[in-house]
Amino acid sequence: MQDMRGHRFCEVGLITAASQGGAVANIWNTVGASDPEPEQVDALDADTIARENGVLRVWLNPVRHSMFDRLDVRDVGDDRTFGAINATWTGAADEAALRQATAQGSYNPRYIYCNNTLTFGKGSKVYLLDAPDGEVFILQSLSRHVDPDLSEAGLAHPGARLDLPAGWGFRTETLDQDLEVSSNADNLAHILHDDMHNAYQGSDAGRAFSRFCRPEERW
Repeated sequence: MQDMRGHRFCEVGLITAASQGGAVANIWNTVGASDPEPEQVDALDADTIARENGVLRVWLNPVRHSMFDRLDVRDVGDDRTFGAINATWTGAADEAALRQATAQGSYNPRYIYCNNTLTFGKGSKVYLLDAPDGEVFILQSLSRHVDPDLSEAGLAHPGARLDLPAGWGFRTETLDQDLEVSSNADNLAHILHDDMHNAYQGSDAGRAFSRFCRPEERW
């Protein structure tokens, strides 16, 4: 899918018990299936969705806006309707890992199963977190869940708004060529959320990025 930057979407996770005694969240995403209005997402009720789908619990990911330019998805499943929203199965995760990865400001990346590639086009501005161990995380979606007025313009200097853990850094770059960010060979993406609930995907020791960038290097 082309022209994805700024595209609005949300996600619904249906949580079921795993045979090992844990719990797994299967994730449905609205990209390509519907264009959810914020009020339609706000109207979703986790208990009702859980009861209608016969699952233990439901995880709801609020409305987000894509920060990449192109999306290629290689593994999709069935379509389902949740309230007034249509969505397509696109991945899964251990429930505990999902909740840790998407906790506001946890800076605690975890792996989520998906099989896709995000392309950030030449000339695009990208927003990067640098972890102490050298992993680079690129902003993949913007959320207005914390700040209803947040826009890309407000991301240029977010230092005062991000309570980064010791050793972490934030920077912006303008790409001089396309950058592809993919799930790794096991179809796993390394995900975390910042203090504003914006979502990032990690370079995963260079396995996820078509080009790896350290803080002292330029794109």
